Amino acid sequence: MFGRIAKLRRQPRGDRAELTLLLRRHREAVVDFLYRMVQDQAVAEDLAAEVFLRSYRSRGEGTSPSAQLATTLFRMATDLALKEPAMKTSQLPPMADVSENAGHAMACMPAKQRAAVLMHKYHRMDSWQIASVLHCPEPMARSLLLSAYDRLRDRMAPCGTRQHWDCTAQ
Repeated sequence: MFGRIAKLRRQPRGDRAELTLLLRRHREAVVDFLYRMVQDQAVAEDLAAEVFLRSYRSRGEGTSPSAQLATTLFRMATDLALKEPAMKTSQLPPMADVSENAGHAMACMPAKQRAAVLMHKYHRMDSWQIASVLHCPEPMARSLLLSAYDRLRDRMAPCGTRQHWDCTAQ
């Protein structure tokens, strides 16, 4: 799973503690985000391992507070997910269950809109944080969110879950 990280754990004790803390605090959120982006658990875990390796290797290069660290991790995760070939072929069959329909609706939307919704809805990021992750101006991040939530509301209306996808882009 995180095999490439195992060799980094052979570093001096202080470095190992830093890596362990990084993984403990952010692994679940990053893997979850990547899974929702690429719809494949193995790919999500591989990409997450790459995110943590890059973050660990770049430590000390202008280290930032933990809030900015989370933004940096999501930026790395988003950049890797958008380059993943699976992102371009996300075609799922129609599904009956409401949560499955929501998953299908998410999988069918453009990757940047999907990323914006995931960060906003599931990781409680504000539009300025999303803009930072997606390398775009904040008004564009708000526009991505509003467009994505409009798509989801339209797609979910037949299921009677329209209000679940209301958005207040912050």
